[in-house]
Amino acid sequence: MDKKYRRNIAASYLFRFFSSVALGDGIWVLYLLRKGLTLWQVGLLEGVFHIAGLVSEVPSGALADLFGRKSAMLVSRVLAAASTLLTIYARSMGPLALAFVLNAWSYNLLSGSDEALLYDSFLCLDRERQYFHAAGRMALAAEIAQAAGVLAGGILARRSYALCYLVSAGIQAVAFISGVFLTEPHAAPDRGRVTVRAHFAASFALLKDRALRRVLLRFAVLFAGYTTAFFYAQQLYHDRGFDTLGVSVILLGMGLAASAGALLSRPVAGTLGKYAAHAEGFALAAGLALMGVRAVPVSLAGFALASFANALLGPLHSAALNRRIPSDRRATVISVSSMCFSACMIVLFPLAGALAAQVGLGRVMLALGALLFAYIPLTPQLDTDQ
Repeated sequence: MDKKYRRNIAASYLFRFFSSVALGDGIWVLYLLRKGLTLWQVGLLEGVFHIAGLVSEVPSGALADLFGRKSAMLVSRVLAAASTLLTIYARSMGPLALAFVLNAWSYNLLSGSDEALLYDSFLCLDRERQYFHAAGRMALAAEIAQAAGVLAGGILARRSYALCYLVSAGIQAVAFISGVFLTEPHAAPDRGRVTVRAHFAASFALLKDRALRRVLLRFAVLFAGYTTAFFYAQQLYHDRGFDTLGVSVILLGMGLAASAGALLSRPVAGTLGKYAAHAEGFALAAGLALMGVRAVPVSLAGFALASFANALLGPLHSAALNRRIPSDRRATVISVSSMCFSACMIVLFPLAGALAAQVGLGRVMLALGALLFAYIPLTPQLDTDQ
């Protein structure tokens, strides 16, 4: 079994890589605008995505805990492919909303499941202290995949947006195949003896832990701020004279900056200690604010700084969260983290779209940076001993 758990580590990196190659991530806002939607409608669809995610997040985590993380991960890739194909053929808000719901469910089933399976694999090998390093590698695999995906998506979109989405669905099929080689860890719960009601009661009892709530809320706000800026950056730089391929090249550069952040997450956290979360959060806020500057070089430098800082925070969040959760409720509580993120996005993303229509995206970026600058000092320092 030790051999299978060691194989889980490599297989998890592979699965994370292919599941993160979303060719539409760099063009979906432009694609929907080309379909005739307004920025407000695009924001509304993103709101639908996060409402669906908010409602389904914790139940999906419970399903992963009770019936298997591997099964949840495989079903998530089926839903991701279905959402991608539906987006191609949808011509109105109703079918597009359904595509966003399916995509939300794919994220729900994946979020928490892959982290829980990997962490418990280390737990079975009695190597859980090495998880932070593995989380950095997982984040690096995702960042490289996303960077390659947005560049390939931009190239394909110049020929056909539909082709871009079709290839993306095929890549999710490859992710599904890579997930078949995973083994469910024995550290997972004895599912035949756990009821759904008891599982939920025990999971939410964990939220009485103030330190755990602190981790959940802090990172939800920071990640929501960056994600909002990242998606609207497509239109921001398009308005500043870049075509679809140019925007994709910009997002590729941001992916490289994020890859550096994922690679350096552990040494940076080790150097900064308990100040890591605050320092990285302030760097993220500064980067978002600089994105709003009219001078394109300064704006791009800010975007790179925000991408780097956001990637630094990812493994820090994962390690800080996982070490506070027992194995039998790991996927559920990690899903609560994603639920907090969705709750922030439900408010932030449509609001940013509505404000952008009135004052412009540049000022919205400045406001996002200012919001995070004001928020971070209100949160206590996070113990990041790894």
